[in-house]
Amino acid sequence: MIKINIIFVNASQNRAGNTSRLGTDFLKNRVFQQINLVDYKIYQINQNFSDDQFGEIFYKLQHADWIILGTPAYWHDMSGYLKVFIERIGQSSGLETLAGKSLSVFIHGSNPTDTIEPVTRIIKRFSSVANMKYVDIQQNF
Repeated sequence: MIKINIIFVNASQNRAGNTSRLGTDFLKNRVFQQINLVDYKIYQINQNFSDDQFGEIFYKLQHADWIILGTPAYWHDMSGYLKVFIERIGQSSGLETLAGKSLSVFIHGSNPTDTIEPVTRIIKRFSSVANMKYVDIQQNF
């Protein structure tokens, strides 16, 4: 497997929408892999189905150096896709394999100002629990 240093996780329902465009523009001169969460079946915690694809994505994260999460502001919060994804990572038996990796998030929307601070706080806390390095890129969006 070729190591991709940067993974961009698009947590929007739109594969090629604003979240995708913003992430791609930010990373325009870098090699990265984009993962669109809408393309995967990722079930809630404690739902065990044979077609769950969380492991596929988690494997890729384990082999990246920098993970960038992009989410639109939905109802003054991160998307449901990102929420479930973060919960699943947090409950993963391999959480320690993310230690030392960089983690960033950007939030956008028509008026995301009341969403940016609480979502960023959650992601910063998550990065601390996972022993990851939080890299603030929000000001670039």
